[in-house]
Amino acid sequence: MNQELIDKLFRDAKNQSFNGQIVFIEHGKRYEYLSGIEDINKNTMLSNRSIFAVASGTKFLTTLAIGQLIDQKKFDLESKAKDILDLGFDMYDADVKIKHLLSHTSGLPDYLDESEEEHPLIDNQAIKNVSDYLQYFPHRKMDFKPGTQFKYNNSAFVYLALIIEKVTGISYQAYINEKLLQPLGISKSGIFVTSSDFQDKAMGYVDLKDKKTYIGYIPESSGGDGGAYMHADECYQLFYALMKGHILSKSLTQAFLTPHILANEQQEEWYGYGVWLKKKDQEYIPFVIGVDPGIRMKAYYHGKNDRFSWIVTNIESDVWRLFHQFDIVTLTS
Repeated sequence: MNQELIDKLFRDAKNQSFNGQIVFIEHGKRYEYLSGIEDINKNTMLSNRSIFAVASGTKFLTTLAIGQLIDQKKFDLESKAKDILDLGFDMYDADVKIKHLLSHTSGLPDYLDESEEEHPLIDNQAIKNVSDYLQYFPHRKMDFKPGTQFKYNNSAFVYLALIIEKVTGISYQAYINEKLLQPLGISKSGIFVTSSDFQDKAMGYVDLKDKKTYIGYIPESSGGDGGAYMHADECYQLFYALMKGHILSKSLTQAFLTPHILANEQQEEWYGYGVWLKKKDQEYIPFVIGVDPGIRMKAYYHGKNDRFSWIVTNIESDVWRLFHQFDIVTLTS
Protein backbone atom coordinates (compact mmCIF):
# COMPACT_ATOMS: atom_id res chain seq x y z
CA MET A 1 0.00 0.00 0.00
CA ASN A 2 1.04 3.59 -0.53
CA GLN A 3 2.36 4.85 2.80
CA GLU A 4 2.25 8.52 1.76
CA LEU A 5 -1.44 8.30 0.83
CA ILE A 6 -2.25 6.52 4.09
CA ASP A 7 -0.37 9.13 6.12
CA LYS A 8 -2.22 11.95 4.34
CA LEU A 9 -5.58 10.27 4.90
CA PHE A 10 -4.87 9.85 8.59
CA ARG A 11 -3.68 13.48 8.90
CA ASP A 12 -6.80 14.74 7.17
CA ALA A 13 -8.98 12.54 9.40
CA LYS A 14 -7.30 14.05 12.46
CA ASN A 15 -7.62 17.61 11.12
CA GLN A 16 -11.32 17.03 10.46
CA SER A 17 -11.80 15.52 13.94
CA PHE A 18 -13.10 12.37 12.29
CA ASN A 19 -14.92 10.33 14.95
CA GLY A 20 -14.35 6.77 13.86
CA GLN A 21 -11.95 4.10 12.70
CA ILE A 22 -9.94 3.52 9.53
CA VAL A 23 -8.10 0.24 9.05
CA PHE A 24 -5.92 -1.13 6.26
CA ILE A 25 -4.53 -4.66 6.39
CA GLU A 26 -2.26 -6.08 3.71
CA HIS A 27 -0.27 -9.32 4.02
CA GLY A 28 -0.55 -9.13 7.80
CA LYS A 29 0.63 -5.52 8.08
CA ARG A 30 -1.87 -3.23 9.75
CA TYR A 31 -2.41 0.55 9.54
CA GLU A 32 -5.02 2.15 11.80
CA TYR A 33 -6.56 5.50 12.64
CA LEU A 34 -8.82 5.57 15.68
CA SER A 35 -10.29 8.56 17.46
CA GLY A 36 -13.43 9.82 19.13
CA ILE A 37 -16.41 9.02 21.31
CA GLU A 38 -17.68 5.45 21.68
CA ASP A 39 -20.49 6.15 24.16
CA ILE A 40 -20.91 9.61 25.64
CA ASN A 41 -23.13 8.41 28.50
CA LYS A 42 -20.54 5.85 29.58
CA ASN A 43 -17.71 8.31 28.98
CA THR A 44 -15.91 5.75 26.82
CA MET A 45 -13.71 6.43 23.81
CA LEU A 46 -13.36 4.33 20.69
CA SER A 47 -10.81 1.54 20.92
CA ASN A 48 -9.64 -1.32 18.76
CA ARG A 49 -12.28 -3.40 20.57
CA SER A 50 -15.18 -1.18 19.40
CA ILE A 51 -18.07 -2.73 17.47
CA PHE A 52 -19.96 -0.56 15.00
CA ALA A 53 -23.38 -0.68 13.40
CA VAL A 54 -22.93 -1.28 9.67
CA ALA A 55 -26.42 -0.52 8.27
CA SER A 56 -26.63 -2.03 4.77
CA GLY A 57 -23.38 -3.89 5.33
CA THR A 58 -25.82 -6.38 6.88
CA LYS A 59 -26.87 -7.42 3.38
CA PHE A 60 -23.50 -9.18 3.04
CA LEU A 61 -24.38 -11.42 6.00
CA THR A 62 -27.83 -12.14 4.60
CA THR A 63 -26.25 -13.06 1.27
CA LEU A 64 -23.77 -15.48 2.83
CA ALA A 65 -26.57 -17.16 4.79
CA ILE A 66 -28.59 -17.59 1.59
CA GLY A 67 -25.49 -19.00 -0.08
CA GLN A 68 -25.08 -21.59 2.65
CA LEU A 69 -28.68 -22.72 2.16
CA ILE A 70 -28.07 -22.97 -1.59
CA ASP A 71 -25.02 -25.16 -0.95
CA GLN A 72 -27.25 -27.28 1.30
CA LYS A 73 -29.62 -27.78 -1.68
CA LYS A 74 -32.53 -26.10 0.07
CA PHE A 75 -33.12 -24.07 -3.13
CA ASP A 76 -30.97 -22.48 -5.84
CA LEU A 77 -30.38 -19.14 -7.52
CA GLU A 78 -33.04 -19.90 -10.12
CA SER A 79 -35.67 -20.80 -7.52
CA LYS A 80 -38.73 -18.58 -7.50
CA ALA A 81 -39.04 -16.79 -4.18
CA LYS A 82 -42.81 -17.21 -4.10
CA ASP A 83 -42.44 -20.99 -4.34
CA ILE A 84 -40.38 -20.94 -1.15
CA LEU A 85 -42.39 -18.31 0.72
CA ASP A 86 -45.52 -16.62 -0.56
CA LEU A 87 -45.83 -13.19 1.05
CA GLY A 88 -49.42 -12.86 -0.12
CA PHE A 89 -48.91 -9.77 -2.27
CA ASP A 90 -50.84 -10.59 -5.45
CA MET A 91 -49.39 -7.64 -7.37
CA TYR A 92 -45.82 -8.94 -6.93
CA ASP A 93 -44.47 -10.91 -9.90
CA ALA A 94 -44.38 -14.66 -9.29
CA ASP A 95 -41.24 -14.87 -11.47
CA VAL A 96 -39.00 -13.08 -8.96
CA LYS A 97 -36.10 -15.45 -8.30
CA ILE A 98 -33.51 -15.69 -5.54
CA LYS A 99 -30.88 -14.28 -7.91
CA HIS A 100 -33.06 -11.22 -8.52
CA LEU A 101 -33.45 -10.54 -4.80
CA LEU A 102 -29.68 -10.83 -4.28
CA SER A 103 -28.77 -8.49 -7.14
CA HIS A 104 -31.32 -5.67 -6.69
CA THR A 105 -32.97 -6.62 -9.98
CA SER A 106 -36.26 -7.97 -8.60
CA GLY A 107 -38.41 -4.95 -9.46
CA LEU A 108 -40.28 -5.33 -6.16
CA PRO A 109 -41.74 -2.13 -4.72
CA ASP A 110 -39.41 -1.10 -1.90
CA TYR A 111 -40.65 -0.31 1.60
CA LEU A 112 -37.66 2.04 1.97
CA ASP A 113 -37.01 3.34 -1.52
CA GLU A 114 -33.72 5.22 -1.29
CA SER A 115 -34.32 6.94 -4.64
CA GLU A 116 -37.27 8.83 -3.13
CA GLU A 117 -36.93 11.87 -0.88
CA GLU A 118 -39.89 11.00 1.32
CA HIS A 119 -40.27 7.65 3.07
CA PRO A 120 -43.26 6.14 4.86
CA LEU A 121 -43.47 6.76 8.59
CA ILE A 122 -42.06 3.65 10.26
CA ASP A 123 -42.41 2.91 13.96
CA ASN A 124 -38.83 1.71 14.28
CA GLN A 125 -39.00 0.83 17.96
CA ALA A 126 -42.04 -1.41 17.38
CA ILE A 127 -40.12 -3.61 14.93
CA LYS A 128 -39.19 -6.70 16.96
CA ASN A 129 -39.11 -9.39 14.24
CA VAL A 130 -38.40 -9.64 10.53
CA SER A 131 -42.09 -10.21 9.83
CA ASP A 132 -42.86 -6.80 11.37
CA TYR A 133 -41.43 -5.18 8.23
CA LEU A 134 -44.16 -6.66 6.03
CA GLN A 135 -46.74 -4.10 7.17
CA TYR A 136 -44.64 -1.45 5.40
CA PHE A 137 -44.32 -3.32 2.09
CA PRO A 138 -46.11 -1.30 -0.61
CA HIS A 139 -49.30 -2.71 -2.06
CA ARG A 140 -48.64 -1.64 -5.64
CA LYS A 141 -47.53 -3.08 -8.94
CA MET A 142 -43.94 -4.01 -9.73
CA ASP A 143 -41.43 -1.29 -10.58
CA PHE A 144 -40.17 -3.32 -13.56
CA LYS A 145 -39.95 -6.86 -14.88
CA PRO A 146 -37.55 -9.03 -12.82
CA GLY A 147 -34.00 -9.15 -14.14
CA THR A 148 -34.28 -6.18 -16.49
CA GLN A 149 -32.94 -3.30 -14.37
CA PHE A 150 -30.88 -2.45 -11.30
CA LYS A 151 -32.64 -0.60 -8.51
CA TYR A 152 -31.37 -0.77 -4.96
CA ASN A 153 -33.97 -2.61 -2.91
CA ASN A 154 -34.27 -3.11 0.84
CA SER A 155 -37.50 -5.13 0.62
CA ALA A 156 -35.64 -7.79 -1.33
CA PHE A 157 -33.31 -8.48 1.61
CA VAL A 158 -36.16 -8.52 4.10
CA TYR A 159 -37.72 -11.15 1.83
CA LEU A 160 -34.44 -13.11 1.88
CA ALA A 161 -34.32 -12.94 5.69
CA LEU A 162 -37.86 -14.30 5.87
CA ILE A 163 -36.85 -17.11 3.51
CA ILE A 164 -33.94 -17.95 5.83
CA GLU A 165 -36.39 -18.20 8.73
CA LYS A 166 -38.88 -20.28 6.74
CA VAL A 167 -36.30 -22.79 5.49
CA THR A 168 -34.28 -23.15 8.71
CA GLY A 169 -37.06 -22.91 11.29
CA ILE A 170 -35.04 -20.48 13.44
CA SER A 171 -34.91 -16.71 13.63
CA TYR A 172 -32.80 -14.69 11.22
CA GLN A 173 -30.75 -13.38 14.15
CA ALA A 174 -30.07 -16.88 15.47
CA TYR A 175 -29.04 -18.16 12.04
CA ILE A 176 -26.58 -15.32 11.41
CA ASN A 177 -25.04 -15.38 14.88
CA GLU A 178 -25.03 -19.12 15.53
CA LYS A 179 -24.83 -20.80 12.13
CA LEU A 180 -22.87 -18.32 10.02
CA LEU A 181 -20.58 -16.35 12.32
CA GLN A 182 -19.82 -18.50 15.36
CA PRO A 183 -18.46 -21.48 13.34
CA LEU A 184 -15.94 -19.02 11.85
CA GLY A 185 -14.83 -17.95 15.32
CA ILE A 186 -16.57 -14.59 14.94
CA SER A 187 -18.03 -13.78 18.34
CA LYS A 188 -18.12 -10.00 18.76
CA SER A 189 -19.99 -9.20 15.54
CA GLY A 190 -23.58 -10.15 14.82
CA ILE A 191 -27.22 -9.19 14.85
CA PHE A 192 -28.23 -7.38 18.04
CA VAL A 193 -31.22 -5.36 19.19
CA THR A 194 -30.54 -1.69 18.48
CA SER A 195 -31.32 -0.43 22.00
CA SER A 196 -29.45 -3.28 23.72
CA ASP A 197 -26.33 -2.53 25.71
CA PHE A 198 -23.36 -4.75 25.06
CA GLN A 199 -19.64 -4.50 25.65
CA ASP A 200 -17.65 -2.29 23.27
CA LYS A 201 -20.72 -1.05 21.40
CA ALA A 202 -20.06 2.19 19.53
CA MET A 203 -23.30 4.08 20.03
CA GLY A 204 -24.49 5.93 16.93
CA TYR A 205 -25.33 9.61 17.20
CA VAL A 206 -27.55 11.69 14.95
CA ASP A 207 -26.58 14.75 17.03
CA LEU A 208 -23.56 14.40 19.31
CA LYS A 209 -23.95 17.87 20.84
CA ASP A 210 -27.44 17.04 22.08
CA LYS A 211 -26.47 13.43 22.87
CA LYS A 212 -29.20 12.27 20.50
CA THR A 213 -28.61 8.63 19.54
CA TYR A 214 -29.91 6.65 16.57
CA ILE A 215 -32.35 4.72 18.77
CA GLY A 216 -35.76 5.34 17.26
CA TYR A 217 -34.24 6.45 13.97
CA ILE A 218 -33.37 2.92 12.85
CA PRO A 219 -35.32 -0.32 13.40
CA GLU A 220 -35.04 -2.03 16.75
CA SER A 221 -34.57 -5.42 15.10
CA SER A 222 -32.77 -6.39 11.90
CA GLY A 223 -34.77 -7.23 8.80
CA GLY A 224 -31.85 -8.62 6.82
CA ASP A 225 -31.28 -5.30 5.07
CA GLY A 226 -29.62 -3.57 8.04
CA GLY A 227 -29.14 -3.92 11.78
CA ALA A 228 -25.84 -5.80 12.10
CA TYR A 229 -22.86 -4.78 14.20
CA MET A 230 -19.31 -5.59 13.18
CA HIS A 231 -15.78 -5.44 14.49
CA ALA A 232 -13.21 -4.39 11.89
CA ASP A 233 -10.98 -7.45 12.30
CA GLU A 234 -13.97 -9.78 12.12
CA CYS A 235 -15.18 -8.12 8.93
CA TYR A 236 -11.73 -8.86 7.49
CA GLN A 237 -12.01 -12.40 8.83
CA LEU A 238 -15.37 -12.83 7.11
CA PHE A 239 -14.11 -11.65 3.72
CA TYR A 240 -10.98 -13.81 4.06
CA ALA A 241 -13.03 -16.89 4.95
CA LEU A 242 -15.27 -16.33 1.92
CA MET A 243 -12.30 -16.03 -0.45
CA LYS A 244 -10.66 -19.14 1.01
CA GLY A 245 -13.79 -21.25 0.51
CA HIS A 246 -14.60 -21.62 4.20
CA ILE A 247 -18.18 -20.34 3.86
CA LEU A 248 -19.48 -21.24 0.40
CA SER A 249 -18.55 -23.68 -2.34
CA LYS A 250 -15.99 -22.46 -4.85
CA SER A 251 -18.52 -22.26 -7.68
CA LEU A 252 -21.04 -20.31 -5.60
CA THR A 253 -18.36 -17.94 -4.30
CA GLN A 254 -17.39 -17.22 -7.87
CA ALA A 255 -21.02 -16.66 -8.84
CA PHE A 256 -21.56 -14.23 -5.96
CA LEU A 257 -18.44 -12.21 -6.88
CA THR A 258 -19.23 -12.06 -10.60
CA PRO A 259 -20.60 -8.74 -11.90
CA HIS A 260 -24.21 -9.39 -12.90
CA ILE A 261 -25.46 -5.89 -13.57
CA LEU A 262 -24.01 -2.39 -13.94
CA ALA A 263 -25.16 -0.32 -10.98
CA ASN A 264 -23.30 2.97 -11.51
CA GLU A 265 -21.69 3.55 -14.90
CA GLN A 266 -19.96 6.79 -13.90
CA GLN A 267 -18.29 5.17 -10.86
CA GLU A 268 -17.71 1.87 -12.69
CA GLU A 269 -19.56 0.01 -9.95
CA TRP A 270 -21.30 -3.26 -10.62
CA TYR A 271 -23.34 -5.55 -8.42
CA GLY A 272 -22.81 -9.27 -7.93
CA TYR A 273 -24.96 -11.20 -5.48
CA GLY A 274 -25.13 -9.26 -2.22
CA VAL A 275 -21.91 -7.30 -2.80
CA TRP A 276 -20.86 -4.24 -4.73
CA LEU A 277 -18.00 -4.67 -7.19
CA LYS A 278 -15.61 -1.85 -8.07
CA LYS A 279 -14.00 -2.23 -11.47
CA LYS A 280 -10.27 -1.48 -11.42
CA ASP A 281 -8.37 -2.27 -14.60
CA GLN A 282 -9.61 -5.78 -15.42
CA GLU A 283 -10.52 -6.71 -11.83
CA TYR A 284 -13.70 -6.39 -9.79
CA ILE A 285 -13.01 -5.64 -6.12
CA PRO A 286 -15.88 -6.49 -3.72
CA PHE A 287 -17.03 -3.95 -1.18
CA VAL A 288 -19.92 -3.27 1.17
CA ILE A 289 -21.29 0.10 2.22
CA GLY A 290 -23.79 1.15 4.86
CA VAL A 291 -25.53 4.44 5.54
CA ASP A 292 -28.15 5.10 8.20
CA PRO A 293 -28.76 7.84 10.77
CA GLY A 294 -25.60 7.90 12.90
CA ILE A 295 -23.89 5.31 10.68
CA ARG A 296 -21.44 5.59 7.77
CA MET A 297 -19.27 2.62 6.82
CA LYS A 298 -17.46 1.05 3.89
CA ALA A 299 -15.21 -1.99 3.56
CA TYR A 300 -13.27 -3.50 0.64
CA TYR A 301 -11.44 -6.77 0.26
CA HIS A 302 -8.96 -7.24 -2.58
CA GLY A 303 -8.35 -10.97 -2.53
CA LYS A 304 -5.44 -10.90 -4.96
CA ASN A 305 -3.38 -8.77 -2.56
CA ASP A 306 -5.08 -9.92 0.66
CA ARG A 307 -5.84 -6.23 1.16
CA PHE A 308 -8.65 -5.24 3.50
CA SER A 309 -9.85 -1.65 3.93
CA TRP A 310 -12.38 -0.41 6.48
CA ILE A 311 -13.75 3.01 7.37
CA VAL A 312 -16.58 3.73 9.78
CA THR A 313 -18.02 6.56 11.83
CA ASN A 314 -20.72 6.49 14.49
CA ILE A 315 -21.53 10.19 14.15
CA GLU A 316 -24.01 11.76 11.73
CA SER A 317 -21.71 13.95 9.65
CA ASP A 318 -20.58 14.84 6.16
CA VAL A 319 -17.65 12.48 5.72
CA TRP A 320 -17.87 11.70 2.02
CA ARG A 321 -14.78 13.64 1.01
CA LEU A 322 -12.79 11.59 3.51
CA PHE A 323 -14.46 8.43 2.23
CA HIS A 324 -13.37 9.38 -1.29
CA GLN A 325 -9.77 9.69 -0.08
CA PHE A 326 -10.19 6.28 1.52
CA ASP A 327 -11.28 4.88 -1.87
CA ILE A 328 -8.19 6.32 -3.53
CA VAL A 329 -5.87 4.74 -0.93
CA THR A 330 -7.66 1.41 -1.26
CA LEU A 331 -7.60 1.31 -5.05
CA THR A 332 -4.02 2.58 -5.53
CA SER A 333 -1.61 -0.25 -6.26
